[in-house]
Amino acid sequence: MSKDFSQFLRNNKLLLPEQPYHDEFLTAMERVFKWTCLIGVLGSKKYICYVWSAFILIVLLFMEIEAIWKVIKALAGWAIDTAGQRSVTARLAGTFFYTIAILSLVLASKLYRSWGDLSALWARVERIMAVKAPPDRSLKRRMYTVVCFMTVCSLLEHIMSMISSVGLDCPPSLIIKRYVLISHGFMILRHEYSDWYALPLMLMSIVATLLWNLQDQLIVLISMGLTSRYHRLNQCLAKMCALEKKKVDSEIFQKNEATKVYTWRKLREAYVKQAMLVRKVDEAIGGIIILSCFCNFYFICLQLFLGITQSRSSEPIKTAYYFLSLGWLCFRVTSVVLPASDINTHSRLALSHIYTHDTHYYNVEVGRLQDQLSKDYVALSGNGFFYLSKSILLQMAGAIITYELVLIQFDDKGTDDVQLNLTKNAILV
Repeated sequence: MSKDFSQFLRNNKLLLPEQPYHDEFLTAMERVFKWTCLIGVLGSKKYICYVWSAFILIVLLFMEIEAIWKVIKALAGWAIDTAGQRSVTARLAGTFFYTIAILSLVLASKLYRSWGDLSALWARVERIMAVKAPPDRSLKRRMYTVVCFMTVCSLLEHIMSMISSVGLDCPPSLIIKRYVLISHGFMILRHEYSDWYALPLMLMSIVATLLWNLQDQLIVLISMGLTSRYHRLNQCLAKMCALEKKKVDSEIFQKNEATKVYTWRKLREAYVKQAMLVRKVDEAIGGIIILSCFCNFYFICLQLFLGITQSRSSEPIKTAYYFLSLGWLCFRVTSVVLPASDINTHSRLALSHIYTHDTHYYNVEVGRLQDQLSKDYVALSGNGFFYLSKSILLQMAGAIITYELVLIQFDDKGTDDVQLNLTKNAILV
């Protein structure tokens, strides 16, 4: 490359003079992972973290086994749950909730353990790119805002569920007992209640809620980081096109055609490395994406099912919680899918600049970059089973309506089977 053209590109911040600028995404993610150790996510090599993570996992497994056993007994007609609910779907909801918490803990711990290699690749891709992409100085602030907002909203929704369960007229001395018997009626019977069980159950329900919220947060934060990188690359490409279009320092541009080809090749290689990074990240979080989409889909169906099959409560607090919970679930699905779909959207935004690029400055590398961006599909996926794009929201909406009918039919059949078993047992007695 000629010295004049090389100096021109550096002056316009298109090529790097030395080490690249590092955004603060990796630093922010490392801090987020350290905070997740409080809810049992294993990643730190400290001994206390191993002990705490093992304790959380063992307690959740014990609760899950107990919940499954009580559900089996209830479905077989050997026991009656304290809440008096005969709904099969309602009994299974609590069991699914703690199953999701366990899987979220395992998958988040696996991601944290492998984050060192993934972050090293992330930094290496940034370092070896010879393109000076403008920094995203607000990324760190946006990430912390998302974490705080989603955590606070999740805790508020959980507190609202507690208030809805006990009611506003419950005596203070019976708040814990009433809440545990109603919210964990699938696990603990009335004659089995003890304060020694109640307090750990309340604590673990909060931990499980935070673990459920964590999987969505991880997808959103990583999507923000990848989208930010594409946005910076697109800005660099747009600036290159603008410089050529305005024919700034045209004598330098026309002096050596090879130098322009070299610059466009560096831009194309930067997009290749970025697509490779997205696929590496996709391999690491594919399981979390599947779990997140499944549990949000399931609980939206459950909330709609309960609203359809159960009579509406006259208590305003329960009605308010129902709509608040359903709205929060829909918001979570949207907040996960849209940031993830932005990766695919931003991976193709550069095409609009290339299509309007002056043909006078067209070269072989511009054609290769256009062909690459138009044919290479870059997006996060659930282990290749589905891709997170904006169209998936419409697909999920249609699937929710379909499975809502399945849930209603399954529940009616399950209720009839339980009643039949109870009748047979009564006859035998």
